Amino acid sequence: MNIGIILAGGKGLRLGSNVPKQMLLLGPKPVIAWSVDTFHKTKCIDKIIIVSEKNHLKQMKELFPEKNYPKILSFIEGGEERSDSSYNAIISGKFSDEDIFLFHDAARPFVTEEIIVNMIKKVQETGACGTYIPSSDTVAIVNNSLIELIPERRKVFSAQTPQGFKYWIIKKAHEFQYKINNPAITDDVSLVINMGTNASIINGSPLNIKITTDMDLKFAEFLVKAGYIC
Repeated sequence: MNIGIILAGGKGLRLGSNVPKQMLLLGPKPVIAWSVDTFHKTKCIDKIIIVSEKNHLKQMKELFPEKNYPKILSFIEGGEERSDSSYNAIISGKFSDEDIFLFHDAARPFVTEEIIVNMIKKVQETGACGTYIPSSDTVAIVNNSLIELIPERRKVFSAQTPQGFKYWIIKKAHEFQYKINNPAITDDVSLVINMGTNASIINGSPLNIKITTDMDLKFAEFLVKAGYIC
């Protein structure tokens, strides 16, 4: 079974709004509806779990009624941190070791069916995979305002979502994280790598943006209005 996990626990504070960023209107529908609709229409996705902040669970259920979204398995409460929300999804039901979990940020509305399909294929091959695009900028590793290292740009990639894993791998990675309690590790690929397991990559898209600031939202609105997103 292939399960899409939509992580929608953010509060959107950097947008300066009382409305969570995933619930803001983007074109004809809320931000979160773009990615949920894409996962729902992707044939190889069997089920969807939506992880939401407790105060917005009722609103989420109203936004995605069962009659229109039969693939949605459950709506569950998120945790304090992103990794806690991921773990809540992992332990929300009985799953098989070979089930594939795809974790996607609700604030990335423009994920494509192609990315989802490619992710599932890669996870079937390697067990763990992230979505990345090559960095267009030179980056520096800085400590106490001093440059420690400038990595070769050809080796530097920017992370996107979804991130995909076989169930047994990501469950084991989260259990390992809770034992060592390393607060510096925040995303699921990092958890897997920190456990000592390799993770592969697939190509993302420059349009698979994350809405964090007001400028991001305005850019997303432009993409919709200009017809870059269907």
